[in-house]
Amino acid sequence: MKNNGFIFDLDGTLIDSLTDIALCSNIVLKEFNLPIHEITEYKYFVGGGAEVLVNNAIPKDSSNEMAIEVLKRFKQVYDSEFHYNTKPYEGIYDLLDLLHENEIKVAILSNKPHEFTIKYVNEFFPKYTNILEVHGSKDDVPKKPHPHAALEIAKALELTCENIYFVGDSDVDMKTAKNSNMKAVGVSWGFRGTKELIENGADHIVKTPLDIFELIKKS
Repeated sequence: MKNNGFIFDLDGTLIDSLTDIALCSNIVLKEFNLPIHEITEYKYFVGGGAEVLVNNAIPKDSSNEMAIEVLKRFKQVYDSEFHYNTKPYEGIYDLLDLLHENEIKVAILSNKPHEFTIKYVNEFFPKYTNILEVHGSKDDVPKKPHPHAALEIAKALELTCENIYFVGDSDVDMKTAKNSNMKAVGVSWGFRGTKELIENGADHIVKTPLDIFELIKKS
C-alpha cells in the first residue's frame, strides 16, 4: 500500500469553492460593466486556471487588455473576500485521515494560482503531514493537462507514475493523469460530472471520498 500515492486536484475535488469563485468573478464583472453569470455556469468556466476563468467569463469580443485588467482585479477581489461558502466536501476529512494513518504519500496539484492553492491547503488541511507537495499555477510551469508538474511531484514523492492515483473532477485532470502515465480517478461530486470524466479516460469513477481509499486497498 505504501508504494502507492495520490495527487489530488483542489477545486471540485477536495473543496467546493464554486460559489465563492462565481461571486468574486461577478463582483469584478459588475465593476467593469460586463454581463454577469449564474453560479452554475461557472462549472464550465473553471479548471484551466484564473486566466481561463476570466476568458470564459468576459464577452468573447473583449480585448486582450480588458482580459488582463479583469484578471488582475479578480485576483485582488478573490484574495480579499471572505470565502464563507468554501469548504471541503463531505467525507474528504475521513479520507485524508485514513491516508494519514496509513502513511500514504499525498500531493495537491491545482491550476488555481499558487498563492491561493497554498492558502486553502493551509486553512483546511494543516494537520496532514503526509501532504508532502502542494502546487498551484505558476508562471514558469506549464498548467495541467501538461504532465510536467505531475511528473516533478512523482519524483519528489519518490514514487513511480504507475503507482500514483491522480484524482480530479474534470477533463483537465483525466488528461493530466493520462499524459503522466498515472491512474486516472474521476470524482462524481465535482463540477463537471461523470460523462466528461469517462470520455477523457477515467480509469475509475468514485461516488464518495472513501471509495478512493478502497482503490488503494485493492492495489
